[in-house]
Amino acid sequence: MSTANVYVGLGSNEGDRESHLVAALEALSRIDAVAVLRCSSLYDSAPVGPAQPRFLNAVVALECTLPPLRLLTILQRIEQDLGRRRNGQRWGPRPIDLDILLWDGELVAEANLQVPHLELHKRRFALEPLAELAPELKHPVLGATVEELLARLAPQDVRRRSATQWPEASPLVNES
Repeated sequence: MSTANVYVGLGSNEGDRESHLVAALEALSRIDAVAVLRCSSLYDSAPVGPAQPRFLNAVVALECTLPPLRLLTILQRIEQDLGRRRNGQRWGPRPIDLDILLWDGELVAEANLQVPHLELHKRRFALEPLAELAPELKHPVLGATVEELLARLAPQDVRRRSATQWPEASPLVNES
């Protein structure tokens, strides 16, 4: 299987948000067919959907040899292991949310997975951290770079936040 560069968005708005993101990052780093390359800074953002606590968001760049649906299954298992319960409320509060945002410039159109993420171009909380990691990356449908998509967005309640545990915008090297 070929290697793909994959960008995954992480979000949390229940409990210790940063700890949830760190736990998800650690779980991602334990996947055999995945290497975590870099992490964005953390961003505090207003929720989309019903009234609920603010989110803490980040994006991680991965090198992955899994097919997209297999990675999605693993991400959903990580969410479940970290306390996420799918109760039918769309965009409700959750301890962790993991979304595949972009997959090496490819399109994935499956019943339960759409890549690029269908709402990516509308969401500053995903584009701001993604722009830290890959500003020149092109959206395979819209043909614009991440930086261009970000420039087109109206202001949204998203602000960068300092981290206490999160490895901000630093390359991660797995040395054994």
